[in-house]
Amino acid sequence: MKRLCYLLSTFLIFSPLPAILAKAPETAKIVFTSRRDGNFEIYSMNPDGSDQTNLTQHRAKDASPVWSPTGEQILFTSDRDGIEELYLMDADGTNVRQVFKKLIGREFPTWSPDGKALAYHRFHTFSIYTASIDGKNEEEITDGLWPAWSSNGSEIAFMAGKFAWADNGNLRIPNVRVQIINLQTHVEEELLPGELGMFDPAWAPDSDQIAFSSRGIHEKGRAVGNSIGIHIVNRDGSGLRKIIDAEAPESAFNPTWSPDGNELIYNKGVGGVRDLFKVALEGGVPEQLTHRQGDNFNPDWFDPAFALPVSPESSLLTTIWGKLKTQD
Repeated sequence: MKRLCYLLSTFLIFSPLPAILAKAPETAKIVFTSRRDGNFEIYSMNPDGSDQTNLTQHRAKDASPVWSPTGEQILFTSDRDGIEELYLMDADGTNVRQVFKKLIGREFPTWSPDGKALAYHRFHTFSIYTASIDGKNEEEITDGLWPAWSSNGSEIAFMAGKFAWADNGNLRIPNVRVQIINLQTHVEEELLPGELGMFDPAWAPDSDQIAFSSRGIHEKGRAVGNSIGIHIVNRDGSGLRKIIDAEAPESAFNPTWSPDGNELIYNKGVGGVRDLFKVALEGGVPEQLTHRQGDNFNPDWFDPAFALPVSPESSLLTTIWGKLKTQD
């Protein structure tokens, strides 16, 4: 028994303690970026918009939060060290740390479904990369921006096009489309061949559908116009349907799925700022979740009822404990 206690103590001492102690929310939570106080910060809230809580309280720009598959960590971007980079924090906003040792400009991350890797883009090169969550094994996979990792882990959807910087410093994104790359074969294909003005791809939890923002997409042979709305389509390109149609300046964009696949959260312009809305996919009436002055955007939804049963660290601890008890 003494040997058992010694081995277990040694494991705990040399294990990443913050990762083991990190706890996922016990109820469903949405994280998002807000500029309500003049600075970009990351907030969390309940799915009905209540209990809006500031998780980052830093003078830097903190944005683009995404939950880890187990809900114990949040990946986000920040320029707190002088350049946009990727950071991790626990679900309650504590234990903030850099992902990469070398800071070169990485943005808009997405997790692999097993939580062991991430994808992101580099704005300076308009390229998408993958890396392990410890910041190693970095690999360029394709040209594009805003990657989204499929829930089955086999593909990444992204925004493709001929990107360039305008003289005023803004990004020019003419003729953009949603493209998908197979991570095993590296073969790429367009989601809806011939359609342009598509961006913000988001995979459904079952990987069978993709939601996206669109400008002037064609339906039944006619153009919708200049509005930016939200559509859903099956992975094979069939079953295209419009979920939200919004006329400028109150355009709707940046869709995010609920963990059960029955709802979408999205951004919509309201009175000159962006706010978050939620809509049920089957005949729902949009519900406004944020009402604070200042932009609210980039949502991501976690629900423990649909999360992985354990984190990698917890699984490892359980396995070792079982082996030690067998030897006792």
